Amino acid sequence: MGENIRLGRIAGVPVGINWSILVIFWLLTWELAVLVLPGEHPHEATAIYWVAGIVTTILFFASLLAHEVSHAVVAKHNGIGVRRITLWLFGGVSELESEALTPGADFRIAVVGPITSFVLAGVYGAAGLLLNGVGGGAQVLVGALGWLAWINVLLGGFNLIPAAPLDGGRVLRAALWQRNGDRVGAATTAARTGQVFGYILIALGVFEFLEVGLIGLWFVFLGWFLLSAARGEENAAVMRASLTGVRVGDIMTPDPTTFASSMTVADLLDNQLHRYRFSSYPLISPTGELEGLTTMSRIRHVSVNVRRTTRLIDTACPLSQVPVGSPGEPIPDLLQRMQASPDGRAFVLDDSRQLVGIVSPSDIARFVQLSMLRSQGRTSRRN
Repeated sequence: MGENIRLGRIAGVPVGINWSILVIFWLLTWELAVLVLPGEHPHEATAIYWVAGIVTTILFFASLLAHEVSHAVVAKHNGIGVRRITLWLFGGVSELESEALTPGADFRIAVVGPITSFVLAGVYGAAGLLLNGVGGGAQVLVGALGWLAWINVLLGGFNLIPAAPLDGGRVLRAALWQRNGDRVGAATTAARTGQVFGYILIALGVFEFLEVGLIGLWFVFLGWFLLSAARGEENAAVMRASLTGVRVGDIMTPDPTTFASSMTVADLLDNQLHRYRFSSYPLISPTGELEGLTTMSRIRHVSVNVRRTTRLIDTACPLSQVPVGSPGEPIPDLLQRMQASPDGRAFVLDDSRQLVGIVSPSDIARFVQLSMLRSQGRTSRRN
């Protein structure tokens, strides 16, 4: 999911929120102010409930953020960069630039999130106990702190379920990796466990919907998300296995054709594209320096009436956002960076920083398909 609102940086990591978080903010605030707090501590002013609801919801999202920041801090401590943290409909996501190199690092990065949630639950619970017994509106605050303690226990416990992409799935992966020495196999097992758990949530959600009402739809959506994410992790694990030992130079399209950054979109469409069958266009300045990358998808969004005045560089992904690799680099390392780039493509530069190739998703897919076909051929000959 993409971020829509940038909040700033924490521990050097960009933090943002997706628009979907605003929906959850309103729903939680309403539930707390109208149902939860008045039900536990009635006869207070309506304004007190709403103020407490807003503050409690803010603290809840701060707890989610602390959960994700803990992942990011431990990842950076273990030499792994963090692209960004995004809060969204189903919680938060810390996007790492690469994967852990050891099972121990994988375990530490995963388990610190639930631990943080449990610690916060203890802090909120202790604060509630200290305030308990104070009369007046303070009882509403005690109820809010109790709710925050409970929700953080729930958050930590849910995340420890051994099913990828939950933190517990990462813990399971680290344990299997440590025991068997097979990271790909461990990741595949954790992902398949996640798929089973996703199906369970969907079935539970359908049952809840039929028996209780709309609350069941939440479980259906959550199960669907976990199922999709787990499938994606399994596919990524299989792809990494097929790319083990493969270098960027083995996959890249060599000597890509470059285009002048000042060329207009109309000129490219009318006079150039009939000569080429690719969809990625490296752009160079008049002095021959790389300036960016545009694609057919980007060009397609340029209105017909401005194609003659729109330069290719005006449509391009900035050079700073295009991943760069070298021919001798392992392709899985570059693939990690490509997944975070806007266009999913990468430049390949030699030691003198000259463009010698380009890697696109179709290059990787073609290589994986050929590898599978060759593997099937070898298996057939042995049989």
